[in-house]
Amino acid sequence: MENISESFFEAEYDQSINTIVVRWLTSPSSQEFRIGMNHIITLLREHPTGTLLTDTTNLGAIDEDDQIWSYTEWLEQAVVNGYDTLVLVMSPDIFAQMSVEDIMTQANAATKGRIVNQYFDNEQDAKAWIKQRSETVSQ
Repeated sequence: MENISESFFEAEYDQSINTIVVRWLTSPSSQEFRIGMNHIITLLREHPTGTLLTDTTNLGAIDEDDQIWSYTEWLEQAVVNGYDTLVLVMSPDIFAQMSVEDIMTQANAATKGRIVNQYFDNEQDAKAWIKQRSETVSQ
């Protein structure tokens, strides 16, 4: 399992659920946000699972320019590398929730709804959903 670790972010490929697991550890600067998001692209290239489990509990609100960058530039690269499912552990912070939801609304419009989105309030439930979904798909 490859780990990417920054002071604000960590990500790894979890083979047991065939998913890239991302955890935002602190509210990143704009530069840090983009670095973290680009790490995700790297992992998608190396592990073409298509599924991201992203814990946004500590993410904080995302700057509007970074929101736009996420669904205009980053999203295209992610989709080219197989991205098709996002499982989110949502922050209890309402401003963080709103910025993530804004990105998802725009991303869904840009991909014509091809990205599956699921929202949870903890990682354990999110992982259980991923396992159940993969078992259903493989039957």
